[in-house]
Amino acid sequence: MSFVQIRHISSQINRKTVSIVGSGPSGFYTAYHLLKKSPIPLNVTIWEKLPVPFGLSRYGVAPDHPEVKNCEETFTTCAEEFSSPTNQKHKFSFVGGITIGKEILLKELLDNQDAVILSYGCTGDRKLNIPGELGTKGVFSSREFVNWYNGHPDFAKDKRFTDFDWSKVSKVGIIGNGNVALDITRVLISNQIDEIWENTDISSLALNLLRRAPVKDVKLIARRDFVHSKFTNKELRELWELEKYGIRGRIDPKFFQKEMFDPSKYDRAFNRRVEMCSEYLKPFNERSKKNYKKAPPPSSGYDKFWELDYLKTPLKINRDDFGAINSLSLCNNRLNEDNSLQPLKDVNNIMTYKVDLLITSLGYAGVPMPEFSKLSIGFDKDHIANKQGRVLTSSGEIFPHLYASGWIRKGSQGVIASTMQDAFEVGDRVIQDLVVSGALSLENSIDLSNIKHTTWKDWERINKKELLRGKKEHKTRSKFLTFEELWSGVEGI
Repeated sequence: MSFVQIRHISSQINRKTVSIVGSGPSGFYTAYHLLKKSPIPLNVTIWEKLPVPFGLSRYGVAPDHPEVKNCEETFTTCAEEFSSPTNQKHKFSFVGGITIGKEILLKELLDNQDAVILSYGCTGDRKLNIPGELGTKGVFSSREFVNWYNGHPDFAKDKRFTDFDWSKVSKVGIIGNGNVALDITRVLISNQIDEIWENTDISSLALNLLRRAPVKDVKLIARRDFVHSKFTNKELRELWELEKYGIRGRIDPKFFQKEMFDPSKYDRAFNRRVEMCSEYLKPFNERSKKNYKKAPPPSSGYDKFWELDYLKTPLKINRDDFGAINSLSLCNNRLNEDNSLQPLKDVNNIMTYKVDLLITSLGYAGVPMPEFSKLSIGFDKDHIANKQGRVLTSSGEIFPHLYASGWIRKGSQGVIASTMQDAFEVGDRVIQDLVVSGALSLENSIDLSNIKHTTWKDWERINKKELLRGKKEHKTRSKFLTFEELWSGVEGI
């Protein structure tokens, strides 16, 4: 394991020092842009609380979507190029296993760096704020659930998952209908179809538990109507195409009929969505276009179902005598002409859904770092207060040399491509400020000699071991599931 003193000095080149907090797509794309575009020499360090890099790419992407993780190849190439001693202009370092605000204070970074960029993402959950949401067995946020099946060390062996009785899960409710909700639906409704999951990097522990669940019905519940659905067409098509396994999609006709939507009022993507749903809702042999008839359902018909449900507000999560969820109380909503939502809570509009598992997929929430209050760093609801990436104080002034990029800058929205664009834009502003600052690079160092941490070389050892483990298990990768395993993975090869 590497215990080194991180120094940002060169006897030949005076480099400006930049620290980036967070090694997910936002943090790494910011580093990539700085190292590729800066006209002045930089020494860029990425700080990561986990021993391994890549954040949401490693732990937030659906296991059957490996192409989404292609950004990791770009990050790896960047790290290798700029951590090489042959690169004379810029330098790059990765420091894993250190939480900024704990082992190293944010103030220490600010005092020792020419620029600090906060790119640590959204680590909290938006809440329903209804009775039964907290402390009920079988109720999870999408962030928790996704991190669990992707093998995040904070969740991989969490007893809320490992002690839960998956054998009783037949009916599932998911609150929300964004892409994450559709990913979770796909994982749950196809949980026993080995050809989809067994060769992916999904946690084997999670997959073996999920296989026990006799899931028959998954209902995606949204507050608004079909027009306001948050998913993309690609994700929706993947669900429809599960019909070849006997999995059928449903939408109540009161929420969706092709005639409800005048094509002249909507964009091309939405009109394609309407066509897709109207075709897939027809019996297989009655569909008019070949691209909606790729693979017929089994001769035995459909035995599992997912459903898009609309205009509902959850009111209460109901428990059985053992503290586990057994139903969800909801009410109908009315969407007014001004697009405002009106829950209808009279007795005729209240209903109860039987559910054995509930996932709340309301979006990730940003969380302020512990030092924000003391340092007077502004925070707005679920993201850092900023002006085009330049962090603001609690009184609205520019905080010198401090920046934010990605979800913690603007909230949990967008995909990796939009995160990249945001990171590049913030990177440009950092470069602009460093170029015109005129100040000499700070030559102070942050001593890590007595702090346990990982380096990029350590990650390369872990990565190699995970790939070898995966090869033996006929998977793309077999992740280490605990912090102990990750730290052990650094030793030898």
